[in-house]
Amino acid sequence: MWPVPPTDRRLDDLDRGLLALLAADARLTMAELGRTVGLSRTAVLARLQRLERVGALRGYHADVALPGAQAAHRARVGIVIRTTDTVGYVRRLAALPGLSEIETVTGEYDLMVLVTAASAGELDAVLDDIAGRRETVRTTTWVVLTRYG
Repeated sequence: MWPVPPTDRRLDDLDRGLLALLAADARLTMAELGRTVGLSRTAVLARLQRLERVGALRGYHADVALPGAQAAHRARVGIVIRTTDTVGYVRRLAALPGLSEIETVTGEYDLMVLVTAASAGELDAVLDDIAGRRETVRTTTWVVLTRYG
């Protein structure tokens, strides 16, 4: 979710191996990761923390399909912001329920986000929260009517 800050340390083969393993299965334990790449649990933890800090490892997630999820309310939101701390704004935004796919974009908007909510009321509350933030200049919302794929 966060832009990759510049770093003077390149990813090595162990870093790439850990990232590939987590991309395939984010539920692997530190011990399982360590056994696979030949590091101790503590060494794996230290590497993953560093990869998180430099933005190479942006998060862990579960791909969930709940009954009735097709009926959930989805919206894409274009956001114009005024802040010198975009990363901080994005971190605070990411804490809102139902927000995902937060991206910086070119053009009229600074950010595009996907908001998913169980009801129109929940969607409205999240949109109000985004619009009410002091760094938010303007938002435009596109409610998703049909999703293909």
